[in-house]
Amino acid sequence: MNLKEAFQAQNKIGTMFETVSRYLDDEKYFTSVTEKHFRSKAAEGQPDEKISIVVEEKFPPDKMIDFMLLLIDEREKLAQAIHAAKKSMKFDLDSAVDVNKKRHQALEKLRALLQFKSSSLIQKNAGVGYVFNKEGNQTTYRYDIERVKTIDFDRNRVRKLIKKLQKKADKVSNEIDAALLSTNVTYKLPFDAHANGFEILEEFVND
Repeated sequence: MNLKEAFQAQNKIGTMFETVSRYLDDEKYFTSVTEKHFRSKAAEGQPDEKISIVVEEKFPPDKMIDFMLLLIDEREKLAQAIHAAKKSMKFDLDSAVDVNKKRHQALEKLRALLQFKSSSLIQKNAGVGYVFNKEGNQTTYRYDIERVKTIDFDRNRVRKLIKKLQKKADKVSNEIDAALLSTNVTYKLPFDAHANGFEILEEFVND
């Protein structure tokens, strides 16, 4: 399989581990319940009855434990195979992915900056002042305030940086995608990656 398929297999193993963990968290799947209905004590001549509670989609607990341990082993094998595959590459995949993620975050910030514009707003009678009249009494007066907002960065420079950064991010993304498809990982998933969880568990239990 290639690296892209290996990462998909990694996710599938993780999903199956969560499925088994939830299964083992629910006691109805690893306990048997029998009800005894004492009808004869309540109504003369009525027969007592023993009823076993049937739980759908129940698998043997020991099998589920074994499958959980298998998943741990497979996760370790796959991790080692992915590590070996990454070492064979011409560039550091993890660093490339991480740095390119930062590029995309930076692009979001720069594009957001371009949404800001210089503006001017007249606020009518927003200001209050105090003066003394002819009689020497203090009085108030109101006046307009013009609020001017000016951006403190070069919009043209930001546009150029966005173009440059986007070009680099696209180039690295293409290189990463190509590497994911062309880099071989020596590993085989022990179950069908496209099957649903129940089908995988059923196949393992009946194997």
